[in-house]
Amino acid sequence: AWLLLGWRSSVRMALLQNAVKASGLARLWRGAAASLTRATGQDLAPLSVGYKTTTGIVGVEVDPQAPETLRKMLKQILREVKVIPENAQYRVSVEVMANERLEVVSKDISPEQMEEEIGAGQLEELILQAKDELSLIPKMAEWKPWVVPEGHKIKMVVDDAPIPPPEPEGEEKK
Repeated sequence: AWLLLGWRSSVRMALLQNAVKASGLARLWRGAAASLTRATGQDLAPLSVGYKTTTGIVGVEVDPQAPETLRKMLKQILREVKVIPENAQYRVSVEVMANERLEVVSKDISPEQMEEEIGAGQLEELILQAKDELSLIPKMAEWKPWVVPEGHKIKMVVDDAPIPPPEPEGEEKK
């Protein structure tokens, strides 16, 4: 850290921060940043290292408040889906998904653990899915796919023919 005492340029500090992030030395960086702040009086808090610097997905930026953003959106989904009838499978499915995810993001665990426990991608991806769901709810309320038109008949096709056994490899059809 003593080599960095003369480094006052924000460009140099940003380069150092990126090198530290790339090398996975985030804990070391936080310690060095705290030491440098005390030694130089220069506030290095804006250069602090978050839990990740990129999503690795083009066009999807890191949300430093992803758990809170997702939590708010899931609560909004649960409020807005109430316009759909309780027995509609769409509402049931949306409520189950939102409640399961809300339970996880309400826990006192790291964002990485949340992503692992939910198992459906990064929190930023889940935020995009939540935005999509919020835009779909009013459309579903308008379309009413759970309503079967009066007089509509459903034709059921039942094929009871046995499924032929698979042919052994290497044999040609005759």
